[in-house]
Amino acid sequence: MTTTVLEIDGLSVATPDGRTLVHDCTLAVSAGESLGLVGESGSGKTLSTRAVAGLLPAGFTTGGTIRLAGHDLASLPGAELRELRATRMGMAFQTPRAHLNPLRTIGDFMTEALVALAGEAPEAAYRRAVDLLAEVGIRDPDRRMRQRPGELSGGLLQRVMIAATLAMDPPLLLADEITTALDVTTQEEVMAVIADLRRHRDLALLFITHDLALAGAVCDRVAVMQAGRTVETLAAATMREDAREPYTRRLLSASLPDEAAGIRQARRSDTVLEVAGLRKAYQVRAAGRGRGREELLAVDNVSFALAAGGALGIVGESGSGKSTTARMICGLETADGGTVTVKHEDWTAPARSAPARRARARVVQMVFQDPYQSLDPRQTVRSCLAEAVAVHRRIASRAEIAARVDALLDAVRLAPALAGSRPRALSGGQRQRVAIARALAADPEILVLDEAVSALDVTTQVEILTLLDSIRRETGVALLMISHDLTTVRRLCDHVAVMQAGRIVEQGPIADVLDAPRSDYTRTLLDSIPRPGWTPQRRLPARIVTSGGTR
Repeated sequence: MTTTVLEIDGLSVATPDGRTLVHDCTLAVSAGESLGLVGESGSGKTLSTRAVAGLLPAGFTTGGTIRLAGHDLASLPGAELRELRATRMGMAFQTPRAHLNPLRTIGDFMTEALVALAGEAPEAAYRRAVDLLAEVGIRDPDRRMRQRPGELSGGLLQRVMIAATLAMDPPLLLADEITTALDVTTQEEVMAVIADLRRHRDLALLFITHDLALAGAVCDRVAVMQAGRTVETLAAATMREDAREPYTRRLLSASLPDEAAGIRQARRSDTVLEVAGLRKAYQVRAAGRGRGREELLAVDNVSFALAAGGALGIVGESGSGKSTTARMICGLETADGGTVTVKHEDWTAPARSAPARRARARVVQMVFQDPYQSLDPRQTVRSCLAEAVAVHRRIASRAEIAARVDALLDAVRLAPALAGSRPRALSGGQRQRVAIARALAADPEILVLDEAVSALDVTTQVEILTLLDSIRRETGVALLMISHDLTTVRRLCDHVAVMQAGRIVEQGPIADVLDAPRSDYTRTLLDSIPRPGWTPQRRLPARIVTSGGTR
């Protein structure tokens, strides 16, 4: 008989003011089983998981029963409860950068629990931590142990977070959107690692995700949440055939209309952005245990062009140079070589004066991956947009500013009633619409989207991509889309460039590159996309690390 590791029965979660956000959530996960928890933003997935981990905000209350390894969490004294959670479960979060101390090294983070909780000697904890980093596919783990979070990409940080959760050999792993920020090959590697762990350790996995294709491929069962309730639980392999709830069927069928022909007809031939021979290098810690530095070539001889009204996607693994390229175009990084030409003007050197920077910002605007971090939490939606309008359009009249703000809200399909809300009161999709509206306040000719939809659930992704397509048709703005999601790029872009290790290995029209790739690397990316019958494969040697050693 299989052992039930986690059992949730009738869970409810309420806010301090008495609003119930989770209603009668019931689910169970057995040893070696993977249960996917899916649903739109705000459906209660993360709240339910945080209730298990004891990480709800102050003042939130819970009802129902949560049993972990046979223990009723509500009945345990505080010290026993903390020890049980520390040793019997691991939790990996969606945004690892927010959970790591930027002043401490990765080695400090990895060895802390091993020394403090497991009682291992510092040297033994160090060796085990190095093995754990290698287990999740991090190359040169010894050097990574001496680096700080700011020196690692988002994908590497997520793997560090997952490795740390494995240090105490927990029987349960709570994974909250752990692959959202990862490229497809890294996602495949991480999910293959977890599949190995499930087999070798009988690890139970509660996998929260908005990617139904991924959940269907890596989970045994899938529980669907809507408005705080579990509406149905399905076998992952047959969920498309077995789904009965209209909400589940809507999630499964979420897709964009076929608009490719219209996009290509709408494009104009004049070039608004040309990048030629772009290069950027950083000084990083050298390999080995010395204190020397070595050069890391992040972007190497990158060249491409973007036409007015066009959409170019740049794809590749974490650390391939995509975001660095985008930041050099926007003036957030300085190129070491090559040229950036915008509307036939050389933008390679950074703008030196405030008026020059504002002039450039009226031409190129950037939308970041996490709008919660890029929006001022103190500002309302209206004050945020009004500030952007005043800066970029030099409008003095309050009436004119208010009218422009209303027009921006309408352009991004955001309800006027939300104009007085602050970012924390908005959903992820609503915050991203505000970020897009703020960028549009300048009437830019180029919109740079750096993973702008990767953190959104599938239905919200469709809404935002449809919105961006409409804006491009209506305004003629050119889109430069940085993404690790090839499906998203295919939906919105007409051209694509594939980056690997700082270089473009292949570029051209979407159909030519993604339907008939010439590069082995592009084929690897395409093979890593979850689909029916897909199983994640490890591309690095597997090393399963437990408290008993490596095998």
